[in-house]
Amino acid sequence: MNFQNIVIVGNATADAEKKVSQKGDVEYATFDVAVSDGKEKATFFPVVVFGDFSDTVAKYVTKGREILVSGRVRVSDKGRFSVVADTVRFGNDPRRVEETA
Repeated sequence: MNFQNIVIVGNATADAEKKVSQKGDVEYATFDVAVSDGKEKATFFPVVVFGDFSDTVAKYVTKGREILVSGRVRVSDKGRFSVVADTVRFGNDPRRVEETA
């Protein structure tokens, strides 16, 4: 049996970007999540979301927003990794806090 799962919780480093595959048949959204070690360093995780949920992700993942991502790690032919998200949960959005203050 094989199983792979990664869960990360951090902050979006920029607004999510909606994209379409080169063939034009697959919609997806991409964004990065910074996960702090609690001191001065952070690890950055590139995340990709495929399908219908990519519209929602592109709308609600904004810079600084807390994000929980659950998915699997994919490694490209060039050795770059990304997290293919199965689940994305939206946490606090610092822009909303500033607007209400």
